[in-house]
Amino acid sequence: MRTATTRIRCLALVATVSGVALSIGCGSAADSAALALSPATRINASQYKLAEEPDGAMGVIAARESVEDGAPLVLVGRIGGAANPWIDGRAAFTLLDPSMAVVAKGEDTGETELCLDDCCAVDRQNCTTLVKVVDAQGKLVSMDSRELLDLKESDMVVVKGTAQKDEAGNFVMLATGVFVRN
Repeated sequence: MRTATTRIRCLALVATVSGVALSIGCGSAADSAALALSPATRINASQYKLAEEPDGAMGVIAARESVEDGAPLVLVGRIGGAANPWIDGRAAFTLLDPSMAVVAKGEDTGETELCLDDCCAVDRQNCTTLVKVVDAQGKLVSMDSRELLDLKESDMVVVKGTAQKDEAGNFVMLATGVFVRN
């Protein structure tokens, strides 16, 4: 009998200690609920979606040639120009100049067409750019752009933000807002 009573007391003590440890370590129920939320529910996507198309948009090719590093920029293009235009889990994508079209593998390419094979890599570099959707602190938003902005490959978009260029000619668009053309 004494062994059964000792076991019950030990189990009760373990349960009590575990309960206290959990309540101290876990914080409030509201904190626990906030931690359980996915990034999608914690990030206000509406702050990155533009309700109206901004004026003065230029294509990727023209921007590469004329825009200075740090200059405000409105850029227009089609999501694509790469075998996979997305950066999984981040609000970033490849944008293709609107004058260009991607053709199927093995097709001849014209002046305004390119393929996704290695033979067109240099041409793609000159008419595409990486768009990074950034927050108010200039940090890349850590949510997939397809989910954040409801984007799809081949969508025509207008992005507003800042140009980022380096001495090597690399060009990136730091976007603060995205408008999707219908």
